[in-house]
Amino acid sequence: MSALVRSSGDVSLDRQYNFVELLERENDPKAALELLQDICDRAPHWVWGWYKLGLLAQTMDQTDRAVAAWQKAVALDPSDQLGAGLLLHQYASQPLEQMPTAFVETLFDQYADRFDVSLVGKLGYSVPENLGLIVSELHSERFSTALDLGCGTGLAGAVFRPVVDHLSGVDLSQSMLVKSKARKIYDTLSKADILNLPYLDKSQYDLIIAADVFIYMGALERVINWISLALQPNGFVAFSVESAGDSVSYQLGSARRYRHSKSYLTQVLDRFGLAIIAFNETTLRKDRGIDVQGFLVVAKAQLIQTARHPNYVEAHADVSLNLEQDNDYSLQ
Repeated sequence: MSALVRSSGDVSLDRQYNFVELLERENDPKAALELLQDICDRAPHWVWGWYKLGLLAQTMDQTDRAVAAWQKAVALDPSDQLGAGLLLHQYASQPLEQMPTAFVETLFDQYADRFDVSLVGKLGYSVPENLGLIVSELHSERFSTALDLGCGTGLAGAVFRPVVDHLSGVDLSQSMLVKSKARKIYDTLSKADILNLPYLDKSQYDLIIAADVFIYMGALERVINWISLALQPNGFVAFSVESAGDSVSYQLGSARRYRHSKSYLTQVLDRFGLAIIAFNETTLRKDRGIDVQGFLVVAKAQLIQTARHPNYVEAHADVSLNLEQDNDYSLQ
């Protein structure tokens, strides 16, 4: 589990930081900013302090100061657990093809306990059910071996379990995996970064699911290539994305989720030999009372798969993924 450390490591400075939060609550951001600047100057290696300093500076419309603070936070923690790089992308247009893995892991470790209630109960989330309905209309038979990428707490797994003989799940968040294990619907569960899955020795799955997973990824070439190689001929991949206009391939929205365009998705799927058989525009959920628009996509692996792409495969060709071994979450 990824723990978020907010302490400066100095008890006296942590006590002073409590006054920063007090000043915030009393609507005095200017005083809070200057006090925090003084604390950070005395604790120059305090990642959380610099990250928070950037947030306070931005509330005061001091963008240059905010950017400098976030750059300091990223320099101190290149894994970027706090996600300062996302803010640098938003306010300084710094390139960001992918969200920091450490940030995503920490986000969902903290979110796991309230994930289902928040997403389903409050935000009207029904992507798994809608993906399941689309797949059932396209494929009336059972699936032998399925993989739930970014399985989370098991919301999608619960939908597809009745039509799958063997269901595996993989997720980056340990806390999410604990929740999904409690559902007792997966045959195996693994903790792994989806963008760095080792390539398989042979095609293994006839169904791969990725419900609300790609919204935390920018460029999809690597993961789509992995999927194309992991799918058996005529195997299905079913996924959701938030929608962007065709003027961009993908973009990071203000809610810190990626959006992808139809033209980009079509190009990437075609490049790796996946034929689109359903492409539905729909409302994915609510966000602050506003409908979030997106695409539900189902594609099918062609009988003759495209050649492996050297930029994505060769470095990993000698590694095989086995979700059933060396796995703390195996249900077997």
